[in-house]
Amino acid sequence: MTSVPVGSGLIDAQGVLISDLECKRCGYNLRGLHQEGRCPECGTPVGLSTLGDLLRFADPNWLDKVALGLTILLWMILGGIVVVVAAAVLQNQGPLLQVAPAFGVALITFYGTWLVTEPDPSGIGEDPNLTARKVLRASLVIGLVFDAAEVAAAAATGSMTSTLLQWLAVGDQVVGLVTMFTTFMYYERLARRIPDLALAARARLLRWGNVIALGVIAVGGAAAAFLTTAGGTSSGAGFGAAVCLLAPASLAVLVFAVMAIFLLIRLRRAIAEQARLARVTWAAALEGTPTPPIGPGTGR
Repeated sequence: MTSVPVGSGLIDAQGVLISDLECKRCGYNLRGLHQEGRCPECGTPVGLSTLGDLLRFADPNWLDKVALGLTILLWMILGGIVVVVAAAVLQNQGPLLQVAPAFGVALITFYGTWLVTEPDPSGIGEDPNLTARKVLRASLVIGLVFDAAEVAAAAATGSMTSTLLQWLAVGDQVVGLVTMFTTFMYYERLARRIPDLALAARARLLRWGNVIALGVIAVGGAAAAFLTTAGGTSSGAGFGAAVCLLAPASLAVLVFAVMAIFLLIRLRRAIAEQARLARVTWAAALEGTPTPPIGPGTGR
């Protein structure tokens, strides 16, 4: 295990940690322990936790969960396409058959995203206040509640069902925007820990691009609905302008959706590779052998 240089502010001249540092496997505060020692909670070599915040040094079991979650999300994109086609086919079969399949996809997507947002055991990126990961998880739960409410409303009978579904759909869309924004923010932070700055920049582009495009669609749709209700010549011209605004925004959302798929594929592949590298590093540390070099020309 490579030693941390004295004077780094992390260890003293005797190799003892003089700053707070969480164990990469269990989160135990290692302050006061020797860098060649082991965590008293889980037995992980202390030196592993001094290597930095790159994913190649993270707990490989955690990285496996993140990679599995990304795999599930990729499959659920295909599931979402199937649901859209099914909804079109079953549009005359009642609202329940239209929203129930979507709820099933939402449940599996929830599980996949929950795996992706498992907290790093080392505590890296966490603080007592709000973080992108925490906000994302909270919005996931709220969104799932909205989805369940839509299924329940669709199964109910009465004159309020249609109106209730519309309000639930609006609430679901608002929560969806928050989820989308924080999702790409979290992807950006993961990419920076690879490090892959190009992938991080792509995640940042999709974060803002999707929110702006969907915001334009929401505003344009509301304006078109209002102008349609208002009627009149001037409102007809305004309706046309609103539709012209919706067209490029809708095209942008489609382009961003394709870009998001490729981003997920690249991120999933990169996380799986980082898990492989981390497994090599951790195996060497647990065996008490020097950490294999990682970088250009090493084959790793």
